[in-house]
Amino acid sequence: MDHNQFKALLKLHEIEHEDKWLEQFDSAMKGDGQAIVNIAMLFKEYGQYDEMYDLLDKASEQQNREAMYELGNCYFEELGEKGSEQQAFSLYKRAAQLGHPDAMNNLADMYLNGEGTAVDEQQALNWFKKAAGLGVPEAMFTLGMMYEQGLGTECDESQAFAFYSQSAEQHDVEAMYRIGMIYFSGELGQQQDYEKALEWFLKASEQFHVDATYNIAYCYEYGYGITQDKEKAIRYYKKASLLGDLEATKKVVSYYEMTDAVEASKWREKLLVLNNDIYE
Repeated sequence: MDHNQFKALLKLHEIEHEDKWLEQFDSAMKGDGQAIVNIAMLFKEYGQYDEMYDLLDKASEQQNREAMYELGNCYFEELGEKGSEQQAFSLYKRAAQLGHPDAMNNLADMYLNGEGTAVDEQQALNWFKKAAGLGVPEAMFTLGMMYEQGLGTECDESQAFAFYSQSAEQHDVEAMYRIGMIYFSGELGQQQDYEKALEWFLKASEQFHVDATYNIAYCYEYGYGITQDKEKAIRYYKKASLLGDLEATKKVVSYYEMTDAVEASKWREKLLVLNNDIYE
């Protein structure tokens, strides 16, 4: 693709900041590594996969770790029906060895799950630790899970809680929910604390975590860590229902069956749709 063809692509998709993108494209054609990655990601967004692969291959040959990481993602997703887990693994490993934090995390995931390589929990643990040390919240969360379950290491409740906490403080939604559950149930050596549990459920719910949203409703319904409030409970059950939670929808139906026949009918229809989605 030349300069004029790229300009036509920008106009076709009504992409804003044309001058900026044209400047980036020209820099990419001159071999600027970051510009190559930027243009490749634009091609990815608009389904120009052949052009995307060509650019990422070119930048990877220049030992550009960001290009290796993004190319690994493309191969893992098999975009344009190209790539494989083995190729993704190889690219993540090369990028990780060059210090790319997210590539370290993805490489660790592949070792943990046996994707593109044999399962190796010890290698997974080592790479998750490196990624966590560079601030990757997902790696912190997975380390919490590994220490909790004894994967690649001995079970260690204090380490598990510490890594979950680090991840939650970095706003990882699964970690926020997990910390909420730990406090709700009194796990990993922590005292049961419904107020702290609700605090973390609320934070996770802000990021549309369905189970956290359901649990907030449950807390309001039964008064765990908060004064009982049926109306607020139903409000959060509705939110969980809209996120696809079947049990929350049943709660809403039951509530309206006693208070509002029209609303009950509407929510029964939603319950039927969710049931069908589950069993399709």
